[in-house]
Amino acid sequence: MPEEPTRERLAYLPPRAARARKLILRRQLGLPWMLAAALFGAVILAAGAIFLAKGGRPGSPWVELAPLARFPAGAVTEAPGPADQVVVVDRRGDALRTFVLAPGACPVVGAGTGFARPCVGQAWDGAGRPDGTRGRTALPAMRPVPVQVARGDLYVDPRAP
Repeated sequence: MPEEPTRERLAYLPPRAARARKLILRRQLGLPWMLAAALFGAVILAAGAIFLAKGGRPGSPWVELAPLARFPAGAVTEAPGPADQVVVVDRRGDALRTFVLAPGACPVVGAGTGFARPCVGQAWDGAGRPDGTRGRTALPAMRPVPVQVARGDLYVDPRAP
């Protein structure tokens, strides 16, 4: 019967290292291991650079509206939004709320706890639901959208339901 060749162990676990679970290697890992480590380091470095370059600004689908300072505290302001819509920014009270709506003949303003377009007689309650109708046409509701402030700029997500 031929003898089985003995294989040299590449690594072993000595008794003192067993408690710490330290594996002792008997030979060098080689060039593929060094290249893999360098590649993973480069990937981590690139991801960190991209994160720092963005500066905490949200990516798609968020859309930059304007600097937050453009919208005075305690007021309702209308700003041009994405896709031929306007964004109504409500900074009354403690909360910052935003709504998306089709543009109108005049801007949306605050009316009590709700909103209104006085030039055409349109009105909404505080949640953006129509407060009435004009003629026979039903008034569309204002659609609330998520808002985020990053580095002093206001961002909205117009695709949110």
